[in-house]
Order: sequence, then structure tokens, then C-alpha cells
Amino acid sequence: MFCPDCGSILVPKNVEGKAQLKCSCGYSSSDTDSAKITEKIKQKPKHEERRFEAAAEEKVNAPVTDAECPKCHNSKAYYWTRQTRAGDEGETKFHQCTICKHKWREYG
Repeated sequence: MFCPDCGSILVPKNVEGKAQLKCSCGYSSSDTDSAKITEKIKQKPKHEERRFEAAAEEKVNAPVTDAECPKCHNSKAYYWTRQTRAGDEGETKFHQCTICKHKWREYG
């Protein structure tokens, strides 16, 4: 419910043992029958909970670049980028070796 005077949200308060709806402007109402407070917590979708390794498995058709694999020293790797940190920082470049499938990151 909203305050009829200023339009702010009415907050439930316990005044002398009675429930009232109060506003910061001073308005109060004892009509608590029509007020109901609910809270709904949303769960993260499962597709956002994937780990780096699971996402990398899907990137087999990603573009190929010249990057040396730290594991097998192959000179070619698949790559893709993601914004993993704050928006004002560079994106992270992910690599996956075309031969041994080793994965590593390069922070930009």
C-alpha cells in the first residue's frame, strides 16, 4: 500500500500492541487487513552455474589463434572471450589447445 498524501510505501509498525501502516511523512492507517507483505527469492538458472571447464567443452567450433599451450607446447588454440570482472576492466580470453584440450586463461 502507498501513502495517499505523498505516495511513499507504507511500512507496518507495531504501535502500543496494535499493527499500523505508517509513512515517513507522518501519515498512519490502522487498515492492516488489506496489507500483505511477501518475499520471493529467485534461484539462479542452472545454465549460469556452469563452470569454466564445462563451458570450454562446448567451444570446439571456436576460432583458432596462435597461442602456445603450456602443457604440450602446441602452437594453435581455440579461443573465446568473456567479461568475468568489473565492466571497467578488460575481458578474459579463454584458450583451449587444439590437440590436448588443455584450457587456460589470459587476463586482458
